[in-house]
Amino acid sequence: MNNTLPDRLRLFLLVALGAWLGVAVPGLIGLFASKELPLMWWAARGLGLVAQLAMWMSVLFGVFVGAKGAGGVVETPWVRELHMRWSLASIGLVVLHVLFVVADPFAGVGPWAAVIPMASPIRTQGVALGTFALLGLGGVYAATNQMKKLPPGVWRAVHGMSFGVFLLAMLHGLKAGTDADDPVIRGMLLGSAVVVVGAIVQRVLLARETPARA
Repeated sequence: MNNTLPDRLRLFLLVALGAWLGVAVPGLIGLFASKELPLMWWAARGLGLVAQLAMWMSVLFGVFVGAKGAGGVVETPWVRELHMRWSLASIGLVVLHVLFVVADPFAGVGPWAAVIPMASPIRTQGVALGTFALLGLGGVYAATNQMKKLPPGVWRAVHGMSFGVFLLAMLHGLKAGTDADDPVIRGMLLGSAVVVVGAIVQRVLLARETPARA
């Protein structure tokens, strides 16, 4: 009997909160997405850039994990921990970026365009690249959660999609981003790709040197 009232009260509060959000959210979206004060557009823009940086750090530290801490330059446990943390950060930031873009009525990108490639009426190809990156990111995340249940070869193959996801996200930023023509933003995106390629080359060279030393 003592737990019945708190449970009902909790349910009432949840229903009340849901009703309040249903009434308040459209007004808040209209306020923050107005043409005079496009805060949602700025938020989506900023989250997209930060998500790209987080994804870059995740991929970079992932390469360092396979390279045994970049050849001993950094301790492997730290590299593994940073890889995991940046991976989670990139997933959260990507989800927020997509939600803000879809919720912004002036963006012109509907919810179906976020999950169905080529469904966006504007910047179709650029948005499709982002959709493919989102789907790939979801696949990598799902495989990571089921890592112990998957054969090692399957997990490695799916996890290797991270490089493709990173490339798709970078191309999405270059083709669909409103800052794609900014030399600073373009340099940041292309520079991050160059650093990743350099890390991969170092990893391959270290792998070739190890048998020779043995």
